Amino acid sequence: MEAILAQMRAAQGIEAQSSSEDEDARDGPSTSTTTPAEEAARFKAMQNVCAAFARETKSYLGSRWYGHFESWLYSRRAAAAKDDDGDDAFPRGEKAMFDRVLARKLKAAGATDGEAKFICKTVGKASESEWSKSVNARGIGKNYVRAREFDVNEDVRKVELACGKIKVEVNARHYDKLRRMYERTNGLRASDDDFNRAAFCVVARYATLQGTHYKAGNMQAAIPPEVFEVLKKKFDVSCEMFASPLNASLDEFCSACPSTDAVFGSRGSAFSFEPEEGSYECNPPFDEGVIRRLAGHLEGLLSSAGQKRPLSFCIVVPTWTESAAWMRLANSEYCASNTTLNAKEHAFVSGAQHSRIDQVTPSSAPTSVMFLQNAAAKRKWPVTEDAIEAIRRAFAPPAKPSSEAELPEWDPEAPLPSRRSSRRLPSDAKSWVYASAAPLRGEKRSTADVSAVEKKKKKKKKPIETVGKYSASFFRE
Repeated sequence: MEAILAQMRAAQGIEAQSSSEDEDARDGPSTSTTTPAEEAARFKAMQNVCAAFARETKSYLGSRWYGHFESWLYSRRAAAAKDDDGDDAFPRGEKAMFDRVLARKLKAAGATDGEAKFICKTVGKASESEWSKSVNARGIGKNYVRAREFDVNEDVRKVELACGKIKVEVNARHYDKLRRMYERTNGLRASDDDFNRAAFCVVARYATLQGTHYKAGNMQAAIPPEVFEVLKKKFDVSCEMFASPLNASLDEFCSACPSTDAVFGSRGSAFSFEPEEGSYECNPPFDEGVIRRLAGHLEGLLSSAGQKRPLSFCIVVPTWTESAAWMRLANSEYCASNTTLNAKEHAFVSGAQHSRIDQVTPSSAPTSVMFLQNAAAKRKWPVTEDAIEAIRRAFAPPAKPSSEAELPEWDPEAPLPSRRSSRRLPSDAKSWVYASAAPLRGEKRSTADVSAVEKKKKKKKKPIETVGKYSASFFRE
């Protein structure tokens, strides 16, 4: 296989990885089993899958199709239930060819049963094809990563990491956080080049898992830091079982991608993590397959721990009362508490917090906070009403910046402004945005203004070219 790849590179004029830069990518303190070139190939392949999904579903699912794409990715990966670490980013095989939830959404939007099945199969084939292409492209290209800082506004600064033509962005404070985690794991002697390569790999990998769209990330929302403070104080929680180097709040955490996350201190996959005692937090992706798998894993751990060693899990999942996965957790013999947080009365931190400006978002749906504990854990960390109330307060969305106290009081004796104060929209203004530029009563427009208005009225709208029932702009898009 290596000989075939070498012939392909030679035919395309691509140099083999023999430079000092590429050698450094494999050496050094990092124990990563991937490279920037491999992650760039994955990212590019997922972009193509994303484009295929948009082509097939956008006319049915509307402008927020990217959220449905992310849901499809997590659903089909959970259905396969594999831990291929990275390759598993691409749904493939028989499980990728049909998704019941996506088909239901398409039919609700007007697609026939046959059309829905065809679209599911088309997207599944695109995912499998692009995965195959990304595998063949690995090992081709340079592993050098360029880092560039830039200002978004006065308060936000970002870092752009680029490997070849693939660029990803991360907020400067998350970039600094990654550096601290990297140095804690690998020692202070790690070079900037080593760190930038590791940072590119982890940011690109999670962007790939989320579908590469810049608005994605809703499936990996994190609980607010204030909630972790309560869990640490009341229940001695010391580890997150579903996190990443980008959103981890605790020093110890499990994550989905050990090949990119180990160099930042990850303990591996949550489903490979088997503690015998202690207190842990679980906030899995909001996918029924993942939650169902988690329920079985936790019940197995609690059963193995027995009754003498305290073992406790705080689980945050959506309140899907008709879901088999939710019911299994709620009806478990180890369920010590089940609390519902109402919609809009609690908030999550964005799953793409490392690249977004807006961080905390109120939840539009109810959420369940459950505690699964054995007998020893119930004695050591009882779930009291005070603890639940503290969790509720910590989950509360941030207060709005403006309030009635900040608004200036109206003074009825204050003189009226010199310009007209009528709220009637001037006849020559299309909106109040431009109304302030209208002349005062009694003033005359200049000849230039009059001619400009007349030209605007005379200008005719260009007819839209159509092909059948679609406009030409639809196909250009």
